[in-house]
Amino acid sequence: MAGHGPQQPLRRRTYRQRRNIFHDYSDDQFIKRFRLDRAGIIAVTDLVRDKLQSRTERSRPLDPETKVAITLRYLATGKMQQCSCDDFGTTQPTISRVITQTLDALADPQIRHQFMRFPHTRDEIQRKQREFMETSGFPGVVGAIDGTHVRKVAPRVDEHLYVNRKRYHSINVQVVSDSKYRILDIVARWPGSVHDARILEESGVKLLFEQNLMPEGCYLLGDSGYPCKQWLLTPYLNPQPGAKANYNRIHKRTRCVVERCIGQL
Repeated sequence: MAGHGPQQPLRRRTYRQRRNIFHDYSDDQFIKRFRLDRAGIIAVTDLVRDKLQSRTERSRPLDPETKVAITLRYLATGKMQQCSCDDFGTTQPTISRVITQTLDALADPQIRHQFMRFPHTRDEIQRKQREFMETSGFPGVVGAIDGTHVRKVAPRVDEHLYVNRKRYHSINVQVVSDSKYRILDIVARWPGSVHDARILEESGVKLLFEQNLMPEGCYLLGDSGYPCKQWLLTPYLNPQPGAKANYNRIHKRTRCVVERCIGQL
């Protein structure tokens, strides 16, 4: 028809060459890059496989194992997403979507509670108390509590609230650990300027104890930044030699498990 130029040829879509990391890396290389070996990545994938499986085969979707590997690479190294594009042969928007999708899947309560939950049955409570007693000789302890600052990029909204006492931007994360360095409870939603005691005051851990959902004789151990309560034992300030100094010594030895837990994290 008049007024129409020659038809343009259809462009064939081209794809970047994707790398098969499960063939390229040894287990030692996996651990260095992802903090897990090949079997570990597959085990994590099995937890969320149904949520990560693509519903269509259009546009060569990434398989669940690769999505988990991309997310672990980002978490383990903190590398820019563009670096992951180069590593995995995909685009930066895809990397961003994959990380969000995988983290949302792993954060599902059904997954999270398989690995992290506060003891609530009598058998569980007594086991935690027994483990602490065997470790340090402090009776009645079910967990140790502390806060740690996780550095973050300055947000655009309420930026000043995220500046902590060391003058960098962070989230103040509350961690409760058992004597085996297993995290029992975590709160990771408060800006860095918020004090540890305030986070505890607003947390579900406080409700467990103060609404009598935990039996009497159960204790958390915290440092002097926390208020001393019937269920939260803190050290004496400036104790004299004798019983109080001895208490502080065993208190510190028992409580330091949460510091080591955070160090491992």
